[in-house]
Amino acid sequence: MGTTPTNGYKDRKPDTIPVRLHHAAYVCRDLEQTRKFYEDLLGWPMVAAWRECDKVFGEDELYYCHLFFQIADGGALAFFHFANPQQHEKFAHYGPHSPFVHLALKVADAEGQQQMQRKLEKAGFETMVIDHGYCVSLYVTDPNGLNLEFTVDHPDAEKITSKRSASAREDLRKWLAGDRSTNNEWRVQAKV
Repeated sequence: MGTTPTNGYKDRKPDTIPVRLHHAAYVCRDLEQTRKFYEDLLGWPMVAAWRECDKVFGEDELYYCHLFFQIADGGALAFFHFANPQQHEKFAHYGPHSPFVHLALKVADAEGQQQMQRKLEKAGFETMVIDHGYCVSLYVTDPNGLNLEFTVDHPDAEKITSKRSASAREDLRKWLAGDRSTNNEWRVQAKV
């Protein structure tokens, strides 16, 4: 959505707003299949493959590999794979996925988003595009069942964010009181 103009110290108190996403981590089914999807297909550089053994989460020996794929702001999408199949099953959470549980990442422009869609479809991945009004989103599910959303912001994204930010508490109050009317005039315009 928008940007928050603070990071650092404000009024001599530590600012608790993160500077950026460091990484989001998931458990993958297959390291090489995951690498091919993110590095070969999407073009995200694999910047680390940590081989580790820890004594954590009730496990005496937890051997794993942890892959990191970098995104443009320096953050990363990371994936674990565990050597012991029983431990892998314990820590992996595959299963029915809701399309509302997803990782959304902003891409630079519509041309890049469309190119990504063509590449994904050519590789056999089903995609879906939704114009939300404030952004256009490309959805795909990776080989591990992780739902991904790649968004391109509306040209007036700053203005839209400012307007929604100014009324956020009131919008929430109305929803909690039972008001189900939409406040997304940009989506209505997109459908016309």
